[in-house]
Parts: sequence; C-alpha cells; structure tokens
Amino acid sequence: MVSKVGLAVFGLGRMGLHHVKNIIMSPRASLRWIVCENIQDANAVKEEYNLNTQCVTPDKVEQALEDSSVDGVMIVSPTGTHEDLIQKSLDKAKSVFCEKPLTPSVPSTRACYDLAESKGKPLLCAFQRRFDPSFYSLYKQVRSGSTGPVRIVKATSRDFPYPPVDYLRTSGGIFKDSTIHDLDMVSWIAGSKPVSVFAYGHAHNPELREFKDNDQVVVVISYENGSVAVVDNGRWCPYGYDQRLEVLCDKMQLSIDNKGVNHLITSGDQGTLLPRPEDNFMNRYPDAYRNELEHFLNVVQGKEEIRVSKEETIQAMRLAELCFESIEKQKTVPYTE
Repeated sequence: MVSKVGLAVFGLGRMGLHHVKNIIMSPRASLRWIVCENIQDANAVKEEYNLNTQCVTPDKVEQALEDSSVDGVMIVSPTGTHEDLIQKSLDKAKSVFCEKPLTPSVPSTRACYDLAESKGKPLLCAFQRRFDPSFYSLYKQVRSGSTGPVRIVKATSRDFPYPPVDYLRTSGGIFKDSTIHDLDMVSWIAGSKPVSVFAYGHAHNPELREFKDNDQVVVVISYENGSVAVVDNGRWCPYGYDQRLEVLCDKMQLSIDNKGVNHLITSGDQGTLLPRPEDNFMNRYPDAYRNELEHFLNVVQGKEEIRVSKEETIQAMRLAELCFESIEKQKTVPYTE
C-alpha cells in the first residue's frame, strides 16, 4: 500500500476550504491539520467529513509543524501571513505549497526560495491556471514548435462577482492580487524574457481610489523574442467569470474560450444563445486545482520536477511591480530584475 502524503492546511476561507475538499478526495493525501482563525469552522469541517484531523488557531501553528506525519503544508491564509508561514515551514523541513503572491515583494520572495534551496525542500507558487487542461495543452502545442514562433498573446481575465472592498483594501493591489495570474500566463506562453511593460488602469469604483487601486487595467509587455502580450484584467464582468486566451503564431492561432455553466446552445430565428460563463474561479478551474494538488504530491514524493520555477515566480512578481510603476509614471518602463 502506497503511503499517503500528510498535509497541513493554513487558512480556511473560501479558497482554503476548496483545497481541503480536494485533499479529502485525493487517495494519495491525508489531511493532518487545519490551522485557521475560526476554530469553529475547522471543527465543523472535521465533523462534516468525519476527518481524523487536528484543528488549531494560528498561534499554535508550531504544533502542526512539529508533527512528523506532516510532509507538506498548503498556505491559503491572507497574503500578509505567507512569508512568516513559509519560513517557519521550511525551517521544519516541510514542503511548501503557497497561494500567490508568496510575499509582498521580490526581495522577500527571493529570500523564501533561497531558504527552500538551502533546506532542500520544494516551494510551489500556486499559479493554478498552468494546470488547467486547456491552458496546458495550448502551452505544450506552442512548445512543440508546430505553431511557429509566438507573435501575440492576448489574455482576458475579469472577475465575477465584484470582490468585497474590505478584501481589496488588504489584497496588495490588483496587479499582485489578480493580474499576476495573467502576467505569469502570458510570459509562460511567450517563452522569453520581458523587455518592457506598459500599464493603464482606472478605478470605476470610487472607494478604490482611497487606497490608490484600480478595478480595470490593461497591460502590454514586449519580449526579447519579438512577441507581445496584451492583458485585459478587471474586478468586474456583468455576465460571469470571464477567462479567455488567444495566441497568434506564425502558422496558426490558438484560442481558449469561457467555460459555460452548461452545454446548452439555443438557436432560433433571433439568433444563437450560448450559456453564460461560470460564476467564479473555483467553478471555472476545478480540474486545475485538482491537478495542481496532484502535482504537489508528486513533487513531495520526488516523482516530478516542480512546474513553477523560482525564476518564473519572481518574474511575475517583478512584472506586477513594474505595472504599478508604469501607472505612476504614465509611461512604458523597461523590465529590470
């Protein structure tokens, strides 16, 4: 019998609960600990799924990290807690899976990776879209060479519903909280080092202006290989969670459209009606989150090389920082490391 990978989950918000359910469904993983602020919620999950799991508040996180049955941790807590939890976990020789952004800045992110390397443990930044079957198939086709060189990458990413303003106040800004997924995706597809970045944004919701954030942004990135990426990212879409990708290459164009809530297409004398997109990122990317977990388990067990590298994570973080700089200066800025 193959031994299961023991996991501790830090954070039990909407995303944390989603990861917990995937761990429960995986025959290869065992949920040893839930660490979260609301212990009642954790105990409710434990009872609902009849789990042999220990639940503690963050001030007792050391108990989970001292447990020798814990092979890896999944950090799904607020962004401001990531860096400390990553360092504590690595110091206890645990493999680490962490939602983006790993930390608030490039230097602290680099320091976390350096610590992981010194401890000989993997650190995975959870860019889940890389594990979506459609996006991964597109990536593999481009890398096969059959498409010819990439010319243009266009990514559209718009939230639904509009996130609570209280969340946005502490999110770190749209570029590090939301656009960073697209910055990682277009760079992954382009397969080249960025040269320059231009960003424009606007706060349609006046509350965001209080903390100098935007809810609609456009980013243009040029790359050394001549390709150009255009990102259209927003906090709001009136018809659902909008996720599309288009890649123009020398020999063909590849595109990925929205995933509808069902497969019903209604046609009549007034035209054709397609189903609306899914309501949120969890419904849009269920396969991606499951695949991402299985990849992490493979990495922990030494069966697979980590798919999101230190350099790629830092590059996405740096692009996000330069987007802020471009908006502030109202001009194109060079990519610098």
